[in-house]
Amino acid sequence: MDLYINPSKITEIIGVEEDIITRTLERRDIDIESYIRVVSAPPDRRGAPPKPQIQLRVDGLAMLIKKLAYNIPTDDIIENLSCQVFHITHLQETCDKLEAENRALIVENEQLRAKIASFQDERGDLSAQVNELTNQLSEEQSKTWVSRLLKRKY
Repeated sequence: MDLYINPSKITEIIGVEEDIITRTLERRDIDIESYIRVVSAPPDRRGAPPKPQIQLRVDGLAMLIKKLAYNIPTDDIIENLSCQVFHITHLQETCDKLEAENRALIVENEQLRAKIASFQDERGDLSAQVNELTNQLSEEQSKTWVSRLLKRKY
C-alpha cells in the first residue's frame, strides 16, 4: 500500500464525496497539515500543464475523518468503514484459503510428477522388453524360413 493517497482513493475508502475531501485538505487545517503533501499530477492528454495534486499520508486518515465528521453525518462514514473492514476480512480469509489450496496443489503436483517419472521408467522397461521380444521373433522367423527352405531341398 502506498504511503500517500489521493482524494479519489480516500473517497473509495471512506465513502465521502471527493470534492468535500479536497476542500477539507485544501483548508490546510493545523491538525492535518503535517499529513499533507502536494505533488504535480501527470500531464493531461490534451496538453494542459500538470496541476498540483494534494495527497494525504495514510496515518492522517483518522484525523481527516475526525475533521469531516464535524460537517457530515458520521453514519455514512462508519457504515463505509465497516464495509471496508468486512471486505478486508473477507479478502484475508480468501487469501488464507487460496494459500492452503496452493500448498495442497503443490503436494499433489509433486506426487503426480513422481507417478509420471515411475510410469516413464516402466514404459522404458516395457519398450526394452518389446524390443527384445521383437528381436527374438525376428530370429525365430528367420530360423523358420531357413528351416523351411532347407526342408524343401531334401
